[in-house]
Amino acid sequence: MDNPGLNKKEKDKINELVKSLIAINSLMKTLNIPEDILEKEIKPFGNASHIILPKEYTSKKAKIIIRR
Repeated sequence: MDNPGLNKKEKDKINELVKSLIAINSLMKTLNIPEDILEKEIKPFGNASHIILPKEYTSKKAKIIIRR
């Protein structure tokens, strides 16, 4: 992260920002903040319906919010 175009004050601010982002990421993990928020269409499937999600979400839990 050594950029010769930045002065010491700017470098300090960037380092402070990076530390804050690391702290925020850690806090989000402990608070169980959602990994991702997706908007998907619910499609008919026989007498029911389903939502198709990417394979990366296999075996994960999801909470569904239905909008009007």
